[in-house]
Amino acid sequence: MAKRKKKNVKEEKEIIEVKEEKKEKDPEEVKRVTNRAKLDIFMENVPFLILIAFIIIIRIFIASPVRVQQNSMEPTLEPGNILLLYKLKRNVKGINRFDIVVIKSNSGTIIKRVIGMPGETIKYDVYEENGQIKNALYVDGRKIEEEFVADEYKNYTCHRDFKLCTEGITLGEDEYFVMGDNRKVSFDSRDIGAVKSKQIKGITEVRLLPFSKFGNIEKKK
Repeated sequence: MAKRKKKNVKEEKEIIEVKEEKKEKDPEEVKRVTNRAKLDIFMENVPFLILIAFIIIIRIFIASPVRVQQNSMEPTLEPGNILLLYKLKRNVKGINRFDIVVIKSNSGTIIKRVIGMPGETIKYDVYEENGQIKNALYVDGRKIEEEFVADEYKNYTCHRDFKLCTEGITLGEDEYFVMGDNRKVSFDSRDIGAVKSKQIKGITEVRLLPFSKFGNIEKKK
């Protein structure tokens, strides 16, 4: 009898649970549970959202990787090199002579070296030495060495802009004269003229790839 009584009680309990499940759920309760679930999902993803926002802010305002596409900066940089572009530095420390900069031009994004600064007059003196034609950079009459330019490229400096080696070029208040280290093939200020500061997206000093050349890019003055 006791077993039969326990069985009946169990069956009645199961019937009650089934009936409870079949009852129509309260819409407000459903809404509350749904909102709570959405909140839980959002809170779980907050760290990832913060990380994504942080990465976006860094890439837009501080630094981002940039890839060398052409050979116009050889031998300093080679095609395929990945550099770290500092966007904030140009606003904090300014742009200096021989900085390697990324420029936005009508032909796209180009990587060049700053040769002439605002208000300066730059001129290349062409001379002969040991039977070889050479040239030297003069800024406002002062000779400045360009150790980063290979000898095989130096003699091409004035090939597309003879004024650079005859009269010289005087820059305006917000003008920079830029050239690639490979003067033979570089498309630069000799073709597009001086660039404005707003065209300079940032300065690059660090090479990320290849790993064998990871570190600061040598900048000789």
